[in-house]
Amino acid sequence: MADEVAPGSPLCVGDDAPPFRLPAVVDGGEQIEVVMPAAAAQGPVMLVFYQDDGMPICTSELKAFAQEYDLLSEAGVQVFGINTNGLGSHARFQERDHYPFPLISDFQAETVKAYGMWDASERKSKRGVVIVGIDGKVHHVVPHFNPGNLAGFEEIFRALGLV
Repeated sequence: MADEVAPGSPLCVGDDAPPFRLPAVVDGGEQIEVVMPAAAAQGPVMLVFYQDDGMPICTSELKAFAQEYDLLSEAGVQVFGINTNGLGSHARFQERDHYPFPLISDFQAETVKAYGMWDASERKSKRGVVIVGIDGKVHHVVPHFNPGNLAGFEEIFRALGLV
């Protein structure tokens, strides 16, 4: 089970996805609440972990998934960006870049740590991707995602059955 994973260690395929209830900001500034495993029960969930709102590489990471959002959405995949920035930072980032998916605020880093995406040396989230299936289990993990690596991007779409 996921609670047996050492802090900072990425989850493994087959682990139970750690539950959470966190606030998020959608494009337009509205705040919502994202709850796991309830979200996964509605369709596969892709959690896109990133370090900071507005940083160039993180912006590239989120824009890569935003560009493919229609394909992901049509396949029933729910996409969420997640990091430890606050809701105000997420609202400004959404206002600037208009992501078609919510940005989750894990200000206390509890969920980031539970998913093994905590970078202790930087004291923030790593860039990574976790796919959770409707069964509430981890189906795919990319512990270090580089948005410039086309093979890594393709690997995620293959795991979702979209390639």
